Amino acid sequence: MSGKVTDEKIQKITRLLEKGGTMLATHHECGAPMFRYQGSTVCPVCDFQEKQEIKKQETKAGQEYPKNQKDQKKEQEPGDLIKTQKTKAQASQIPDSQEISSVITNKIREIAATLDAETDLARVREKMDCIEQGMRILKLLKD
Repeated sequence: MSGKVTDEKIQKITRLLEKGGTMLATHHECGAPMFRYQGSTVCPVCDFQEKQEIKKQETKAGQEYPKNQKDQKKEQEPGDLIKTQKTKAQASQIPDSQEISSVITNKIREIAATLDAETDLARVREKMDCIEQGMRILKLLKD
């Protein structure tokens, strides 16, 4: 993928924000801002795209392998159950576009406030890119 921000990338970024992800000031090699989501740092474009492609490949090949006992036990660990419950709770509490706009606006302000003291040009550019992408998302939410 190129570094260009497409509508598809913006939709993926927006979905991750809706799910409670936190936009970071760093970018992935694809150009998308990195996010903190469920304790991990992820790229909203690449990380979730890879998972979708794997599912598509499994479906196309019709080769969903039967799970062995080890895999079944792994899925039923208490930690997994808690994660599933949290995900369901988050899905039922999806913020509306006004709440999302507020979060993005606050992030833009936080990043902008750190720009004045930043002397590293690469970090200035990263922060400006984050602000630009946040503004694009805000524009999409208003349309």
